[in-house]
Amino acid sequence: MQNDIQSKVGVNDIAKQKHEKIIDATSGFISSKEEMDIGELLINYQFPNIIEEIAFVFCLEGNAKIKINLIDYEVHKDSVTILGHNNIVQILDHSDDFRISFLFFTFDFFSSIRLPTQLGDIAKTIETQPCLYPSKPDFEKLLATQQLINLQYGSSDSYRDEIVRNLLYALVYQLLQQYVVNANKGQQKAFSRKQDIYMKFMTLLFEKYKIERSVQFYADQLHLTRKYFSRVVLEVSNKKPSEWIEEMVVMTAKALLKGSDMTAAQIADDLNFSSSSFFGAYFKKRVNLSPLQYREL
Repeated sequence: MQNDIQSKVGVNDIAKQKHEKIIDATSGFISSKEEMDIGELLINYQFPNIIEEIAFVFCLEGNAKIKINLIDYEVHKDSVTILGHNNIVQILDHSDDFRISFLFFTFDFFSSIRLPTQLGDIAKTIETQPCLYPSKPDFEKLLATQQLINLQYGSSDSYRDEIVRNLLYALVYQLLQQYVVNANKGQQKAFSRKQDIYMKFMTLLFEKYKIERSVQFYADQLHLTRKYFSRVVLEVSNKKPSEWIEEMVVMTAKALLKGSDMTAAQIADDLNFSSSSFFGAYFKKRVNLSPLQYREL
C-alpha cells in the first residue's frame, strides 16, 4: 500500500484513504478507532515526510526508532509522540509488533483552544521534547480520553464537534501535565550552557533553514563568535553546524522529491536556491544522485 506516497502529510491525506479503522466524520479532525500497523497507512515513513498539522501518536505495542527534525528518538509501548506543524519525520526502524493509535487535526480545528500564558514555557518544551514516556496508569488515562473522543466522534449527536473539541482540550492538558510531572520529578534533562546553545541552534535551524544556510548567520543570532559556536555544536552533537544545515536542507529536498509533484525548479525556489542547476549540484554533491535520479530510485 505504498503507491501513494506523500511528502507532505496532512489530515486530508490520511482521511482520503477511507480506512475502516479511521474516523473522519468532521473536517479538520481524524482519529484511529483501534490500533493500527504503520504499514496500513499509505504514507511511506521510511522516507522523510513533512507533517502539515498536529498529531498525537500513542504507541500501543512494540518499539521504533524515529527521527524528528534531525534528532533521533526511541519510541516504545506506552509512549506518546507529539508532532507539530512542519515537523520532518522519518521512521528509521521498528519492531514487527509496532502498533499505534493517533489523533490528527488542523490548526483551524484546534484554534478554539486557548492555553494560559503561564504554559508558554511548557509549549516551548514540547518543541524540543516531542516524545513523552508516562507511567502505565497515566498512559491509560490518556488513551481513555482518546477512546472517549472516538465514542463521541463516531456519533451524529447534536453538538458533537463542540464536545470533541472540549475532550481534545482535556487531552491537551493531560499531555501538558506530563511535562509538569516530569519536571517535578527531575526527569527533564537539565541542559548545560553548551547543550542550551546546541538546542537553540536546532530550534533556530528548523525555523530558518530554507532561507539561511550560513554558519555565520546562526552564530550571529546566538550572539556567539563563529569559532566558539562551531566548536560547541561539534562537541555536543559530533557534527559541525554546516553538516546540520546541509542535512536539514537535503532531508527536506528528499521529502519533496519522493512524494510531491513539485519540479526540481519549484523545489529549488522553495528552498531559496538561486537556480535549479545550483540546487541540483548541491543535492548531487551530498547524495551522489541528481534530484531526478533520487526521485526515480
